[in-house]
Amino acid sequence: MTLRRLLLVLISGLAPVGARAQASGPLAAHQQLARDIYKELVEINTTTDANPGGTTQAAEAMAARLRAAGFAGADVQVLASGPRDGNLVARLRGSGVAGRKPILLLAHLDVVAALREDWSIDPFTFTEKDGYYYGRGTGDDKAMAAIFMANMIRMKREGFVPDRDLILALTADEEGGDHNGVEWLLANKRELVDAAYALNEGGGGFLKNGKPFVQNVQAAEKVYYDFTFEVRNKGGHSSRRSRTTPFIDYRMRWRASRSTTFRYR
Repeated sequence: MTLRRLLLVLISGLAPVGARAQASGPLAAHQQLARDIYKELVEINTTTDANPGGTTQAAEAMAARLRAAGFAGADVQVLASGPRDGNLVARLRGSGVAGRKPILLLAHLDVVAALREDWSIDPFTFTEKDGYYYGRGTGDDKAMAAIFMANMIRMKREGFVPDRDLILALTADEEGGDHNGVEWLLANKRELVDAAYALNEGGGGFLKNGKPFVQNVQAAEKVYYDFTFEVRNKGGHSSRRSRTTPFIDYRMRWRASRSTTFRYR
């Protein structure tokens, strides 16, 4: 299978799964599998302070599904980078044609903290309502993790052998915390995730009449910055700027703390 065809399979095979629910009609078996995985992931509290829980619980649950689907034990590993910070790394063996390097399917399991009193529903209960799925992580990034998982299981069950290995990495602490899973894997287990290409979150797709219609591709990634704004006088009306009205000097000053300061002059 060519890289282009493989990408089309991964993108379109489970398109109805995501923050928006399928409009009507029964789910196909592979779609039901993805929904079941999706629900299981959303209902595991994978915030950094979850106890018990965390990404280790989610990683172990996904590892159990992969092993039940026929993946060899050596090809499914849960690697802990910190307390409750487990990372799943799994490999679907390819034919190894022409020594082609693997493709890495990358999604994170952790989510931003969610207080029950801030939500109209339980954030860790998978809820389908009015054509949408609700719950912490339904969009970022457990839908993608569920899609990748279901594709890996489906390919294994159907005996599909790609022309290169496919690696799945579901990681910890992308949203925050002390044990960023990707960073930890690269530093300590690079041989398990080394690949020619990585498919990560970003972009997105849409359906039209139940069929894949648009697939957006994110070509670059944002970088985290802190900004500090200093106002040295009382300011003024923005449309009536006077000599004393502050304006922003967009020359950014890099500081040791990795923050960037915009200063009024």
